[in-house]
Amino acid sequence: MSFSINNLPYNLPSNLNEQLRILANIVDIPYSFVKDGGEGEVEAICGAMLYRHLDRHQRMEVMTKIRALPNRALTGKLISVAIEPTFINKDLGIWSFTEEELLADKHFHSQIDTFASYVGVGASVLSGKDLLKQVWKQRKITRGGVVTLVIWGTVLFNKSELAKVNDEIKRRSSIRTISLKPVQ
Repeated sequence: MSFSINNLPYNLPSNLNEQLRILANIVDIPYSFVKDGGEGEVEAICGAMLYRHLDRHQRMEVMTKIRALPNRALTGKLISVAIEPTFINKDLGIWSFTEEELLADKHFHSQIDTFASYVGVGASVLSGKDLLKQVWKQRKITRGGVVTLVIWGTVLFNKSELAKVNDEIKRRSSIRTISLKPVQ
């Protein structure tokens, strides 16, 4: 079984070094781990990216490919890339989302963002400055200040997640219409 760029929802260049650079960037691997890599590294990264969509036998094959890589640092990082979105939290690897999951996640975060805007909840620099002045003056944070910080943190986190989803959609903007189903 071969796990290649053809199995991914990205339109990648034919140049192997460019493929490695782009794939490393997508899964947040330092380029230095893959800069001297070849087709084996591309297949291992592709397999790691598709891991949560594969059956048990395909997962074993991906792990075999990853463990066969000569660069131990890359091996460790790719095992983490493959396993974290599968067993820990699928949202850690937004690149591993199917199109449907990605659009559902965008809808969810957009709804929260719209609601926060509608009720006037937001984290502005001016209001943050006012809160810091009050904390500095009183040398303590009030219960209302804690609530404000929690709300701001939630709104900022949601905006960050929405930005990540939109970035992934943008990366896939020139995708071939394939679905991330188990590779046959």
